[in-house]
Parts: sequence; C-alpha cells; structure tokens
Amino acid sequence: MKKNISNIDHKQNVESKSIIIEKLKNLITEDSSIEAKYKIFNQLKKSWTEIGKIPGHLSFGLNNSYRHHIKVFYDFLYLDKDFKKKDLENNKKIKQEILENSKRIEKYADKLKAYRELLILIKKLNYQIGPVEPKIEENLNNEFDNIIKKIKESKKAYLENKEEFDEKNIIKKKQILENFKNLIKEYPKEKNEWLKLINHIKALKEEFMNIGPIKGNENNEIWKSYKNINRDFSKEKNLFFKNLKKDYSENINKQLEILKELEEYVKSNEIDKKKILDFRDNFKKIKNVPFKRNKENWDKFNVLCNQLFGKIDSKRSEIKKEKIEVSNKKRELLKNLNLKNMDSKIEEWKSLEYTGSIKEEKEFLTVIKKELENENKKSDEIEIELSKIKSRILDKNSINSEKNKIIKKIEDYKKQISQLENNLTFVSEKSDTSIFSNVHSNIDSFKREIEKLENNLNLISKS
Repeated sequence: MKKNISNIDHKQNVESKSIIIEKLKNLITEDSSIEAKYKIFNQLKKSWTEIGKIPGHLSFGLNNSYRHHIKVFYDFLYLDKDFKKKDLENNKKIKQEILENSKRIEKYADKLKAYRELLILIKKLNYQIGPVEPKIEENLNNEFDNIIKKIKESKKAYLENKEEFDEKNIIKKKQILENFKNLIKEYPKEKNEWLKLINHIKALKEEFMNIGPIKGNENNEIWKSYKNINRDFSKEKNLFFKNLKKDYSENINKQLEILKELEEYVKSNEIDKKKILDFRDNFKKIKNVPFKRNKENWDKFNVLCNQLFGKIDSKRSEIKKEKIEVSNKKRELLKNLNLKNMDSKIEEWKSLEYTGSIKEEKEFLTVIKKELENENKKSDEIEIELSKIKSRILDKNSINSEKNKIIKKIEDYKKQISQLENNLTFVSEKSDTSIFSNVHSNIDSFKREIEKLENNLNLISKS
C-alpha cells in the first residue's frame, strides 16, 4: 500500500514539473510586460524547488529541460541591459544570503539537522537562483563549496563518533539551561528591557534546539528542565505584557497631566529655563507608553517647549536692546559731566538701570576723579568723595565687591604691621636707631592707610 502511495506521489510530481516546464516554454511569448513575466518566472522557479521526489530515470531529462528553458528565458530577459544589471545584483544578494545561512547552520551542534538544511540550500541555489557576474559567482561558489565540505565531514564524524558528540552536546545543553536560568533570575521592569530579554532568550532557545536530540535518559531530563524554565519565563512575560496595558493608560495620563501644566505655564508671564528643563526631565522619566502615542505626546510637548524658549529668546533680545539704550544714555551723560552738574548727573546715572558692565561704572568714576583733580583737591578728599559716590551708584554686588577689596587691603596692611612689630623684637636696643625709626615710620604709615580704608569702607557701606 505504501509503495502504491509513493508511486502516485512520484507521478504527481512528474506532472507538476512537466507543467512548470511547459509554462516556462510559453512565458516568452505571453502578451504581458517584462515585469509581469519576471514575477511569474520567479514563482515557477520557487514552485519547482517545492516539488518532491520523482523517479530516477525521469529526473535527469526533466532537470535538463528545466535548466534549458530557464537559460532561454534569462537570454530573453537580459536583452534589456538595465533589467539584466538589476537581476544580476539581486541574484548576488540572494546568493550571499544563502552563503550566510550556510555559515549559520555549519555551527549547529546537531550535525544531521545541519546536513538536512544544507540540502535545502543547495536545491534553492541550483534551481531557484539566477546568474551572477562570473568573477563574483566563482568566489561565492568556492566559499559555499568549502562550507558544504565541512558540513559533510562534520556529519560523517558525528555518525562515526555519536557517543562522543552526545556527551559534548549534553554539556552544551546544560550550559544553555544555566544561562537561561541566570537571565531570568530578575525580570525587567520596562518594555524595552523585556524586548531585549526576549531576543536574548530566543537566541538561546534556537541554540538549544539546534543541538538536536541526545541519548534517552539524559535527553528526557534536560528536556523536562528546559520546559519548566521556559514555562516560568513565558508566565512572567505574559503577565508583564498584560499589566503593561494598565501601565500604558496610567503613563499616558501622566504625560497628559504634564502637557496640561505646560500649557498653563505657556499662558503665564513667568519664564524660567530651569523650570522648563524640569518639565522635560519629568516627561522623559515616564516609561512604558505605546510608541505612536508617546511620539504624538512628545511632539506636542516639544511645540510647547519651543514656544517657551522662543519667549526666552525674545526677552533676552529685549533686555539686550534696553541695555544698549542705557549704555548710549550713559555715554552721552559722560560727555556732558562737569563739576557744576556733577551732583545732578550722579543722580541721573543712578536712575539708569545697571547693564552689568563694570567698565561703565569705572569710566564714570574716572571722569569724576579727573574733575575733582582739576579742582586741586587732595587725594584723601578725592578718595572720600569717590567712596561716597560709589555708595550711590553701584549695585549691591559691585558694592560688596568693593567692600571685599577694601577689607583685603586692610588685612594685608595689618599683616605687614604685625610682621614689622615682630621684627622689632629681634633687633637689639644697641642697633642703629635709624632702623628703629624707619620701622616705626612704616608702621605708622600703614596704620594711617588702614584708617583711610576703614573710613572708605564705612562710607561705601552706607548705601
């Protein structure tokens, strides 16, 4: 009965292949575009490789006839040079893919499975793939032939040393199971991390399956462990993605809440770059949102942020413009400053907004100093007057800076006085009196300077 079924199958396969050959014969003369013919041509080639075995005495003739009509169609197809170039490139890519697949299956621990899959690739290469540029085809074929040789040798070695291979494969399978266990000791909390884990586990499972079956008892125990670990993993995975829908809803609402707050902030007159960046950080912290919805909300968020940054730029430009106007007024004021109008000009300067330029304040004080010097005022008087003016025109930060400078000078003088007084203790009373006199003179001079500085500090502190 089984033999009769086999004969029927063979007969059907012969008929199927004969029909394909007949269709290939008629394809050139069909009334359709070259693109349509090319599509049918590829379908026929694919169908040929999917047909099962045929009787040996018919195989040679049918295969030769198939190859002949394939060549005839390619000759017709390649009359179009652009189409030829495109097809040669496409065939090269497919051959390279087959080569990569052959390299992949060569690594299988299950040598029989590797050989079975190799036969499928060989059939596809022989009957389904078209021509490639001769030099490239030669290189690809040589590389493929080497892999075929290795897989065949591996199969032979496996059949001759099956027990040794089984022992090695047992170790490999156990190691894969151990890696599987380690990966799922702690499950991820985020979707992207889960996807990475799923891909990693998928690679391990493929590696495990490609090792193939091993001897009885060991195989049963290992297979049982594999199923248990995989069951636990699948349970956690399914639970996570079930709960993810709930997370999606909650996280979308969190994003919408931030968008609402941001919209209100845009409407307000408040502009704080740090607060905008805080909004952004909080938005980015929200994980597990569907890609499309996340992108939609992120785009809305960016539009609002850009509006705020636009306001900041506008405000900055406005402030810059105002500072330029103030600087122009200050320059004009300096031109007209003299001793007679000094008091009113100081008040006018004071009324103008501080632009952040210390240089402007220094220029103003320099002009005043020159005016005072022109009146032949003593330097001490000038310093006192300048300290008073500084207290009137300088902003708080500049005044603090001036005070710190004065305090530092006072401290420096005090250190010098202390050093000189200390030196006196080492000078003998019989020493030259001029030395004593000079040291005491310096100490007195420093004390006077300290007195002046303290007076200036007091004046400038009255702002």
